[in-house]
Amino acid sequence: HRYYKEETMNLIPIIKYYKQMGFKLQEMGNVQKTLDSFYKEPKFLTKQSELKEEEQRIKNSYLAITEWVELLREGSIAIENNIQNVNIKYFDSFDYVYLEQEFHQNYMDAVINIPWVNYLETIDCQISGPVILYYENGQEKMSNDASKVKVLQKPVNNLLSSVPTMSFGGKLLLSSYHIGDLSQINKQYTKMLDWAKENNYEYSNELYERFVIDYWSTMNTDTFVVELLVPVTKKK
Repeated sequence: HRYYKEETMNLIPIIKYYKQMGFKLQEMGNVQKTLDSFYKEPKFLTKQSELKEEEQRIKNSYLAITEWVELLREGSIAIENNIQNVNIKYFDSFDYVYLEQEFHQNYMDAVINIPWVNYLETIDCQISGPVILYYENGQEKMSNDASKVKVLQKPVNNLLSSVPTMSFGGKLLLSSYHIGDLSQINKQYTKMLDWAKENNYEYSNELYERFVIDYWSTMNTDTFVVELLVPVTKKK
């Protein structure tokens, strides 16, 4: 049996409290050697800073997972109910990070995008939510003539002021889901423009493709869900 001095035993509640505050055992040694509060303060301030960073990391991770779950639910509802009708939608405006790239009609390369991921790392940007592909001319894209695309995603951490951003939302958008094989997406786009004409809406050439269920979640293209979005205004 080991016997401990009462003074040593009285340190146990202190050690447990330090552990509760996030200190590891190896960090507690020097803190316990003195009662000098000025000696302790730097230790506590350093730990406070570490915990603040960890708190933000957990918040970012939680937000990313939450938005992923919401996308899967959104896509599942669209598939189960075969929601492919055309409607008008409004998104709140938000500044997205983006990167302009060559587009070669290859969705897998555009969505699972290694240059995009590398770019996010270079600007120290954490993102959440869906990948959005933006084309300045949707009709060229649907004719397989588009050569440029901008990849957008929503940042969850503060960015350097030098990082370029692009506003998405803040306007009326023609909306419709495409479900299934992406080679057939043109048909849904044509359906949307026909609806706009019939319902007295003037549509922009711009096109956004908001990927709800895609290669990041499954390789079964029959279960892909992409929301097509076109800026519109009501004719007077």
